[in-house]
Amino acid sequence: MILLSALVFAAGLPAFSISDENPLDSPLISASYSGRFSDVFANPAALALMETEPGPFALSASLSDGLDASLFGSDPMPLLQNQKWNIEASFIARYVALTAFFGTEFERIGENEPLYDVHSSLRLEVDMAYAIPHLAVGLRVSGGNKMIRENQRLDNIGDVFMNAWFSPFERESGSESFDVGVGTILSFGPVSGGIYIGKLLTLRDENIYIGWDALAESTTLSLALGLDRFTSSGDLRFFRPRCSVSMTGLVEDDTRSVEAEAELTFQFLPETSFTFAVSYLEKSHVLLSFNPDNAFVNFFLRGEGSGFSGTIGLSFKATDFSSFSPSIIFSYVS
Repeated sequence: MILLSALVFAAGLPAFSISDENPLDSPLISASYSGRFSDVFANPAALALMETEPGPFALSASLSDGLDASLFGSDPMPLLQNQKWNIEASFIARYVALTAFFGTEFERIGENEPLYDVHSSLRLEVDMAYAIPHLAVGLRVSGGNKMIRENQRLDNIGDVFMNAWFSPFERESGSESFDVGVGTILSFGPVSGGIYIGKLLTLRDENIYIGWDALAESTTLSLALGLDRFTSSGDLRFFRPRCSVSMTGLVEDDTRSVEAEAELTFQFLPETSFTFAVSYLEKSHVLLSFNPDNAFVNFFLRGEGSGFSGTIGLSFKATDFSSFSPSIIFSYVS
C-alpha cells in the first residue's frame, strides 16, 4: 500500500512535467521536440519555441519506482524498492525560466529486509533561449547537492514519511553538482534536429572542469519528424503524430544510449488533448549493434486540459518483465 498511499498524496499536488535525473527516458520528451514547456528540460532551446504562451508559474509532482517482480509475495515492502518523489517549481518569463527541483529517493539496500538509504536532493536550474526563423539556441546553468540518511529500516508508511520529511539528514559526500549546458534546435517544416551538450562546464573534484570526455558523454543528438498543431488552412489538426530518434554519448559504449520514440496526439480542442507515446531505449549501446538485454520499452499516456495535465507511464525490460517502473505525473500551469 506504500505506492498507493504515495500516489494519493501526489494526486493532491499540482504538477507540470517529468522531473528525473534523465528526462530523455520518457518518450514524451526529446532534444529535438518543442512546443510544450516540458520540452525545455531536454533542451533549453525549446524555451523559445513554445506553441502557447505559458503562465508565469508552473508546479510539478511526479512519483516513480523501479520494481523487481521477484520480491512480490515474499518481501515485507514490495512496493517500495527504488521509489522517487519529485516536485519542481518554475518561474517563466519570455526568454528565461528558473526551476527548483526537490527530490526524495528511497534506495533499497537490504535483500531480505526493508533497509534503505534515503536521499534528499535540491537542484536549481536557469534556462535561457532565443529564436530566429528556423533556429533556436539555449543556455542552461544548474547546480545542487544531496543529503542522505543511511541504513534506515522502513516497516510501514509512517516510517516512510518520517524519514522523508521529519528526520535529520547528513551531507552526501561528492554529491555537489554544477553544470553549464548549451542546446540548439533547427527546424524546417515537419523536420527538426536538436543538439544538447549538458556539460560544457562541469564540477569535478570540487573544481570547474572543461574536457572532451565530459562534452562527449553529455552530448545528445536528436532528429524528429512531426506535424504542426494546425493545418495549412488554419484548422486544428485532430490527429497529430510525432517521432524522434536520439543518441546520448558520442564515444564510450558504456555511457551511450539510443532511443527511438513515437507519439500520437488527439487534439479535441486547442487546450484539450490526449497523447499515447511509446519508445525503445537502449543503454550501453554499441554503434550499429542492438542488444535488447540492455533495453527498455516505455509506454506513456497523457491527458491535457486548460492548464492541467496528467500522465501515467510504465517501463519494463525489453526481454522480460522481471523488472518494471510505473510512474505518475500531475501538472498545472498558472
